[in-house]
Amino acid sequence: MLLINLSRALVFILKCSVKRAGRKGAAVIMPGTLKVKIVAGRHLPIMDRASDLTDAFVEVKFGNTTFKTGVFPKSLNPEWNSEWFKFEVDDEALQDEPLQITVLDHDTYSANDAIGKVYIDIDPLLSSDAAAAISGWLPIYDTIHGIRGEINIVVKVDLFNDSNRFRKSSCGVKFFCTPSVPSCYRLAALHGFVEELVVNEDPEYRWIDRIRTLRASNEARQRLVSLMSGELQRKIGLKVLAMGGNAVLGYLQCFDLEGESGLVVRAIGTACTLDKPGSRSPSCPPAGPKGYGVRRALGL
Repeated sequence: MLLINLSRALVFILKCSVKRAGRKGAAVIMPGTLKVKIVAGRHLPIMDRASDLTDAFVEVKFGNTTFKTGVFPKSLNPEWNSEWFKFEVDDEALQDEPLQITVLDHDTYSANDAIGKVYIDIDPLLSSDAAAAISGWLPIYDTIHGIRGEINIVVKVDLFNDSNRFRKSSCGVKFFCTPSVPSCYRLAALHGFVEELVVNEDPEYRWIDRIRTLRASNEARQRLVSLMSGELQRKIGLKVLAMGGNAVLGYLQCFDLEGESGLVVRAIGTACTLDKPGSRSPSCPPAGPKGYGVRRALGL
């Protein structure tokens, strides 16, 4: 009898712990769904010299989750028309993590050959007045061979209501590289200068004593740059929210390799509050994606 009562008490304690953990977890993240559809590719390179064609397929990765399309055999213009790949994520990950699209050539008797990658910034879809989707043809880039064709994709984000006042994300804060107020907005308040710094180890130094390919080294740096850019933008956005703002003007990111310190990225901007006096003007420029300030600084 005593054992039965102890067992019931233990079950009750476990149930209460699960409920408290559930409430705690719900207060930390804002769940959402990232949906990706791979439509088609065009102008892919010849990967099979025997047939002068390619057996292409696509890996779609976000965080630690990866989906794959089927192999479209013997074509340089494949049409996958995949199902919707769905990732259940929180809003912090949506800001920090890039969506990674990898196009590969399928080999039956050896390792699959890489064709190229596409990194997509999800942040433009996270504001309340954002576009419904990112869609269209994007260049497939390889760090060794350059542009290797194009891929047509559709990306959507469904976010639940954010009731978390302790959130770690800054979803909804708009970033503009221009120092002036866009013509479709009105400056309601100017809050002041904001800056932030993020430092990370350079992947190249981790591989000094290891065998690695040039492509692996390049892609590791490429992914790290995208991750750091997203983290930096999120942290700047949190500062803007703390100041009572909803936008950043004159946003600029700069990357440096500083020896043993590793890869350093800095960002500056002006925190402000922007209002929309009327409906969105057709000439209204979109908020700049991650890395836009870098391209501006380089004159690209």
